[in-house]
Amino acid sequence: MIFIFIDGFGIGEDNAGRNPLCSANAPAIGRLYREFTMIPTDACLGIPGLPQSATGQTAIFTGVNAPMVLNRHINGQPTVTLKKIINRNNLFLELKKMGLSITNANVYRNEYLQKMMNPADRRHRPSVTSVMTMSAGIKFLTVEDYKKGKGVYHDITGQILKDSGYEVDIIAPEEAARRLVNISRESDFTLYEHFMTDIIGHKMDMELAVKEIELLDAFLGEVLRLVNLTEDVVIITSDHGNIEDVSVKTHTFNKVPTFLLGNMCENSEKGIHSLVDIMHVVLDIFRKQRG
Repeated sequence: MIFIFIDGFGIGEDNAGRNPLCSANAPAIGRLYREFTMIPTDACLGIPGLPQSATGQTAIFTGVNAPMVLNRHINGQPTVTLKKIINRNNLFLELKKMGLSITNANVYRNEYLQKMMNPADRRHRPSVTSVMTMSAGIKFLTVEDYKKGKGVYHDITGQILKDSGYEVDIIAPEEAARRLVNISRESDFTLYEHFMTDIIGHKMDMELAVKEIELLDAFLGEVLRLVNLTEDVVIITSDHGNIEDVSVKTHTFNKVPTFLLGNMCENSEKGIHSLVDIMHVVLDIFRKQRG
């Protein structure tokens, strides 16, 4: 299974003045909406205020309604309370209990990894997926892995790595997709997180947003070309809306799209209504695979 998490990617209006998807050349995303079941997924979780990353991602990867626990939505990295929820139980830990192998395909810059591991460094706190990677004892991929073609950077192409001074190749989105699919062949479950959609969504720049959507589309299109959906499962989802409406600087109240691709996902869409349902559906798919 490949689980692609796209930060800040909601279901927007059919409005070219606000939604970059209406202007972008995005055939793969169009195919997702046209040929597969798209599940509108609630990200508000019964709590007033705009959905945010820390609580939304905690909900996705623990099955716990984190905004309800805290009675608010929290942005950025998880708080101490959220970390306790994640460390107590998360998708990686549950998959390990089932005897399954897991890979976090995201590459971490060496200096960021060191700072993130330092509890005294409050500026580089780990994300939800980083906390659950640590809790499950899973190896973090580094720039050295990237150089060997064994990981994908969060921006897909590795441009940020290059700009940060690393001597690495910038890769096409299609190559990033090939890397991800190849990595997935070595594990039962592979996670890839892309959050440039959220960063660019906050900029309120239609041109940048269209370029980002087209980059993401090329990546997703190659993933779809390479997988065999009679045997493989691909899940795509998000934590809240943002880039689908560049007329506002904030997140949105829009539902997010969840796609379950693969024969083993048949009827699984009936179990998803909000972010808290996603982890349970993932586990059910693996149980179904085992018969």
